[in-house]
Amino acid sequence: MDFERRLLHLAQRQHALVARWQLPTIGASEKAVRHLFDDHPRWRPITDQVIGLRGAPSTDGQAALAAVFDAGRGARLSHLSGGMWWGLSCSLTPHHVVTTSASRRKTALARIHRVRVLPDTWTTTLRGIPVVRPELLALQIHAVCPEERAEALVERLWSLRLLSGRSLAAFLSQQGERGRNGTAGLRRYLDERGLDYQPTASNLETRTMQVLRRSGIPVRRQVDSGGESWTGRVDFRHEWLPLVIEVQSAMYHEALRYKREDARRLAKLKADKFVVVEITDDEVFQRPWEAVERVRAKIVEAELVL
Repeated sequence: MDFERRLLHLAQRQHALVARWQLPTIGASEKAVRHLFDDHPRWRPITDQVIGLRGAPSTDGQAALAAVFDAGRGARLSHLSGGMWWGLSCSLTPHHVVTTSASRRKTALARIHRVRVLPDTWTTTLRGIPVVRPELLALQIHAVCPEERAEALVERLWSLRLLSGRSLAAFLSQQGERGRNGTAGLRRYLDERGLDYQPTASNLETRTMQVLRRSGIPVRRQVDSGGESWTGRVDFRHEWLPLVIEVQSAMYHEALRYKREDARRLAKLKADKFVVVEITDDEVFQRPWEAVERVRAKIVEAELVL
């Protein structure tokens, strides 16, 4: 694959954008970099750090990613902008971006928030944009919003199954040092609810329960098993069979998936004689008959385990 094809392939995953710091990683020479930012027929400079594919549609995601890229390597979409990207009722603009204090890069595209460290553990990529994970987002929300508004937004993250009491506790044990903006509010929020708090069911949970029960499949909601990292999963248990039904939110689970943790969890379920079936939110809402068919196939398998 030649350089131009590698460049296009990278841009296709990044809202038709490429950052200057990425170019050497795909084999660009200094001369090629200068040409891309000068007067290239296929690429246009967004800033002195970001190029975009000519003719590509301008989207909210592209503008947000340009702000992240222009802030420098390691920057992440954050605060209320990050909240909007995770599906909260927030404004994407002005773009808020978090980076480390080691970066002195300035940008006109975003409001920069600098922190001493930004561990990879608490960041991810969602729909092509580097963004903080929900636990760190919860802290940032408490840092910038009135308490009542912050509680409502974090409650929504919890009801979407993007975080849990235990994942918040794990985050606070690592990153919740005293004096950090938002720490006191987030600790108070968690203390008032406890690790095993169950927020109002999300639309996904409600719809899954309806689809399964209307098909004569008796299930109950599964209580979180207590892992320290949240997986974006909604779990159900068959009322009497050793069957676990995992409903994956495709958009979120792509960003939150930890394959090693999934493998360990599935191995433990198998060792405990459980049968596991995975269905997606797209199936639940758009093609429920497919979800029901696969669950019924696994019911037969679970009956053999008894």
